Amino acid sequence: MKNSQQGFSIVELLVAIVIFPLLMIGIVSSYNSARHIYQITRQMNEMYIVLSSCPELDRGLEFNSLSSSTNCYPNNTFPAEDGGKGTISYAPSLTVTDTTSLAASDPLQSIPDSKVVEEIVNWPAPNASLAPLRVRMLITRNGIGQQ
Repeated sequence: MKNSQQGFSIVELLVAIVIFPLLMIGIVSSYNSARHIYQITRQMNEMYIVLSSCPELDRGLEFNSLSSSTNCYPNNTFPAEDGGKGTISYAPSLTVTDTTSLAASDPLQSIPDSKVVEEIVNWPAPNASLAPLRVRMLITRNGIGQQ
């Protein structure tokens, strides 16, 4: 008479009970990491769009009218990806400084008849604790350069 058992032994069942949760923890952790990286990458892309639109505005302005009150908000609102109708807005700060007013240690201080435009965009929640993105441009009467 042949002894044929069907099903799992208690040892096989215990091994499966231990391994399955570990696999699920790994899968969920990988998913959460990928989602977080995607969110940061998307926000960084949006912030770059906001930062890159400001120089285009600045190029179109007459040199003497360029000031810290320049409008730098043409593309600063993006649809949220939470499935709702919410939006994420970025508010860049714009500082325009004549090069003669810069500190002597600043390499741009010695360039005559120029202005330095610094634009800063802060991260929205939940990444507000990250360092803001910055762009610093030198605008002369004859053109623009980035640092």
